[in-house]
Amino acid sequence: MTTCLPNECEQITIYDQDGGIMEAVTNDHRVLTHMIQKLKQNSSHIAKKYQTTTVASSSISTGYLDGKQVKRIIFYLRGIGCSWCKLDYGGCSMCGHFHGTTKGDLMPEGSHLQQFKTEYAKYDFKEFPIVCIYNAGSLLSREEVRDYDFAEILKIIDADVNIKHIIVESRPEFITESTMQVMSSLLKSTSIEIGIGLESCSETVRDLCINKGFSFIDYIKAAEVIKKYKFKLLTYITVKPLFLTINESIADVVGSLKRLKDLTDVVSLEPTSIQKWTLVDYFYTQGIYRIPSGWLLRDIIAEIKDNINDLGFELRIGGFEFYPTPQLYVSNCYRCNGDLYKAINSFNVNKSIDEILSLKCECIKTYEMEKYNEQSLNANESLHARVSEIIADKLLSSYLK
Repeated sequence: MTTCLPNECEQITIYDQDGGIMEAVTNDHRVLTHMIQKLKQNSSHIAKKYQTTTVASSSISTGYLDGKQVKRIIFYLRGIGCSWCKLDYGGCSMCGHFHGTTKGDLMPEGSHLQQFKTEYAKYDFKEFPIVCIYNAGSLLSREEVRDYDFAEILKIIDADVNIKHIIVESRPEFITESTMQVMSSLLKSTSIEIGIGLESCSETVRDLCINKGFSFIDYIKAAEVIKKYKFKLLTYITVKPLFLTINESIADVVGSLKRLKDLTDVVSLEPTSIQKWTLVDYFYTQGIYRIPSGWLLRDIIAEIKDNINDLGFELRIGGFEFYPTPQLYVSNCYRCNGDLYKAINSFNVNKSIDEILSLKCECIKTYEMEKYNEQSLNANESLHARVSEIIADKLLSSYLK
């Protein structure tokens, strides 16, 4: 079920890759989705400079395998664009991945395989047991990555005895029986982790604040398919989506973690970052949105600390690795950012909450004041009413001066 205002949602039927039906929802009568559409259209006029035979980027990062910190390689394949974002009025409010793709332009056959093979040859995988393959969309979509390229990439990975684990990402509609069967048959000696950007267990937050285009039921169905094949499920939850106050975001994250018990293997908390040509970027530049503070992460951990060992899944903190690279990430101040990032790394490595909970800095006063002001301004106001008021204020600001 998707929560919408009356007459606001248009249902469009999309057939998934196994012939089943998924219900996607676009909101062509909503101002916010028209804004997303115009931002996409404007960025499409910018000169496109990309090579279809080389990856958009690759990087070495920290990963976690069997409870240990290891090195991983992330391949960002140059994609044609997320299937959801390419729809009119589709696309998520905080996601700028589309602007690192061909924006719908098709690429020659074999392009993704050539990209991967060229970049793969640059690394000695003895030091990198984890490989992440992202395409700024859904790697499991056969529209975004062709069957042959997908299968050949998996064969290369499975033939490398040094690669123990692969991580990919997908929307729920592309997590089908047939795709799972292909992965299971080709990856005999490599464990598999599939990431889904659920963002929130709240239908209203996922629809209004993020424009995600799928329901919690869609997520559960995909999770069941992943579990059937004994693959690992990684679920992304957004910290401080657009329009939510700090306290609302804490409640949304904590509530989502409770609902995800026994549904997923891993949850990664993803503090919202600022990426160019996104709705979040627009409201940030207008002084309406503020990126999440590290103190918000501390408050979330404090809320769940008594039950953190009984969540039913591994908890991580992410939000730092995207392509294109965000302009701003979660932060506190120049005096304590080093301690913040060290505390996040410590939590991810050994699951110790002590460093996060013991963070101290004068900048917490600014954070507490922001929380207080938000609570005073938004008391007893519905989320839909708040969004309407923000848009009205922005439209009338120059006229009413």
